[in-house]
Amino acid sequence: MTADVIIVLAIVAVAVVLFVTEWVRYDGVALMVLLSLAISGVIPMARAIDGFANPAVVTIAAVLVLSGGLYKTGVANLVGAQVLRLAGDSPVRVTALLMLTSGLMSGVMNNTAAVALLIPVVISISRRLGMRPSRLLIPLSFAALLGGMTTLIGTGPNILLSSILERTGQGAFGFFAFTPVGATALTLGVLYVVVAGRHFLPDRSTGDDEGGDEIDLTGRYHLAESLLMLRIPPDSALDGRSLVEARLGQALGYDLLAVRRGGHLVRAPERDFRLRSGDLLIVEGRIEALDRLRAWGHLAGHRESNDALGRLVKDATVLAEVEIAEKSDLVGSTVQSIDFRNRFQAHVVAIRRGGQAPGGSFRTVQLEAGDALLLLGREDQLRQLRYATEFTSIGWTDIGSATEEYELHRWLMRLHVPDGSWLDGRTLEASRLRGAFDLTVLEIEREDGDIALPHAAERMRAGDRLIVEGAPASFAVLEALQALVPADERPSVGELESEDVGFAEVTLAPSSDLVGKTLREILFRESYGLNLLSIFRGGRSFHSNIRISRTALEFGDALLVYGNRKKIALLARDPRFLVLHGQLHEVFRVHKAWVGSAIMVGFILASSLNLLPVYIAALLGALLMVCTGCVKGNEVYTFVEWRVVMLIGGMLALGLAMEDSGTAELIAREVVGRAAEMGPRVLIASLFLICALAAQFVPTSAVAVLVAPIALSAASELDLSARALLMVVAVGSSCAFLSPFGHPVNLLVMGVGGYKVVDYTKVGAPLFLLTLLMVVFFLPIVWPL
Repeated sequence: MTADVIIVLAIVAVAVVLFVTEWVRYDGVALMVLLSLAISGVIPMARAIDGFANPAVVTIAAVLVLSGGLYKTGVANLVGAQVLRLAGDSPVRVTALLMLTSGLMSGVMNNTAAVALLIPVVISISRRLGMRPSRLLIPLSFAALLGGMTTLIGTGPNILLSSILERTGQGAFGFFAFTPVGATALTLGVLYVVVAGRHFLPDRSTGDDEGGDEIDLTGRYHLAESLLMLRIPPDSALDGRSLVEARLGQALGYDLLAVRRGGHLVRAPERDFRLRSGDLLIVEGRIEALDRLRAWGHLAGHRESNDALGRLVKDATVLAEVEIAEKSDLVGSTVQSIDFRNRFQAHVVAIRRGGQAPGGSFRTVQLEAGDALLLLGREDQLRQLRYATEFTSIGWTDIGSATEEYELHRWLMRLHVPDGSWLDGRTLEASRLRGAFDLTVLEIEREDGDIALPHAAERMRAGDRLIVEGAPASFAVLEALQALVPADERPSVGELESEDVGFAEVTLAPSSDLVGKTLREILFRESYGLNLLSIFRGGRSFHSNIRISRTALEFGDALLVYGNRKKIALLARDPRFLVLHGQLHEVFRVHKAWVGSAIMVGFILASSLNLLPVYIAALLGALLMVCTGCVKGNEVYTFVEWRVVMLIGGMLALGLAMEDSGTAELIAREVVGRAAEMGPRVLIASLFLICALAAQFVPTSAVAVLVAPIALSAASELDLSARALLMVVAVGSSCAFLSPFGHPVNLLVMGVGGYKVVDYTKVGAPLFLLTLLMVVFFLPIVWPL
């Protein structure tokens, strides 16, 4: 035994220990192996990185992109859903079809992606049948492992072993070379689980059988129950108005999420979006808010005559005109934002700028130095404004001059509170006439005495006549909102998400300075252009737009937002927030499904007919996926599992070292050779057991690279078929049935199914033995030794 062999064996031993204990990430272990071999001189430094130029590395990376294309275009989802629909209500048939679907999908796409795609389908079916997901998820993952054995691209070890075989000069494996053995293994696996294995599966609740983030979030925020669809009737005053002018949020506490118009769905419309009669509005809120507004009754609004204000200017109530000072802190603010009435004990009746009254509601106009404000109030309180630094002058005016200069007839109207109205007995503050519609009650006319400039706590009565100040358009919007018609159908959460628009759950960052502030104070909607639908706090979710805007934020609050994904990305960059969940539902590019399918079929044909080397065909297919829009450019790098690339590149260096140092030949002679003395079937069994037992803890690609040189040396020493022995290695490397640690698909279902390690052993041990028997007795028939 040479020094190089000792070094290689020591490196292998340390690598196996690190793989099993996971003290170091497996890609880090691979790099440590590569550097150790190069620095120790076992392989030349120039050849240490040859593994990264291996066609297998390129092929695996490109196939992952192809697989991602099938995923993002929804091809796999459509196929899986259609096949599983055939299962009906029989648990046995469901299990069999589920395993076949998973196995067939794993033959042409990454098996981890296939399992991830089918988990929501399994959860849905288990809920429909009233069974635990734990009864279906281990069969799902085992079928994916077996299905990966059926084609060249089904799993990483197949591609690696084909590349290693081609390097020996014997030609690579064909695309369907693995199919006879792989299909047999898949069939055995399905039959085993259906007949016996399902009895070993646990019937265990996870405490969250809802199926992951998507369903958890939807249930946590009660989205399905809080979505409404409202129709704008013909000739509505909302026709042609923007979302801001429609006041859905201010008046009803609704968040408008989408508008359905003529069969087209406009998601997350901008604030300047114009509504049309016949539009279907998808809103988030409670129907009780609309019922309450309708219960106000018809207020029968009409404009007052020019002298309507004259009745108010009596006793101690007078009109005054003030001018905004140049350095006043009111400059840049609005009448609404500064709460003028409470601050100065006077009501702003109108504004004049440059000798003219501005159009629209003056309450939202930003004040400028020199603006003239017409005030209504008690004389003694108005006189106090002479000492206020916010104003340069104050003067008294009469009703005639004020009406002419400020065009008061445009802003005054009289409303009547009908019998049975919800407003009867409610305070002005509770009615939110001012906050929701910019309608300010200047006087309540009542049989037992009029009330000028009533306080917010004043209660209205049926029969009251209210003289209000505000734009006629505001009252028209009030009546239009009362006339909205609830639709019979309820919108689904899924249709609200697309590639560009979606939901996100957000919380405050630990260093956030927003604790104690309200969303209105931080101008959340204005700053980010997102709808904040709900706050989850203390196990409860709060939905009302009105309530949310006034709620002070606390650490631990979870905020559900909706809007353009680019704006959500901007929110994620704000150090004061943390985005927890990027979306509730996976969004597929279904209009590209036929393109993705055609590209995958083309790749399979080009590879199986040897029109192109598999790595060139895979690269071409990956490029076409990007060029046709099936995969976005930035998604390519998320589909490629870079840790696997690093693992393979580093472990290929170890495989090279085992060959060059004679380590593989030594093991083949001393270990496998002795097994061969007992017959070829014992040799096959030994080789399978070496691979399969290692695959329970060591990444399958690493197992294939480690054992392949041993198999090739054994074939050379004993004059056996290298193809047959490498096929044994391929099957053994994919038999991670005894523990969850050997392959990502097992770990993927572990948490969702609530599994323990022993569950994999109970279900997987018989399948492991069946696969061993298949390899020993059936594989030599297909691949003679």
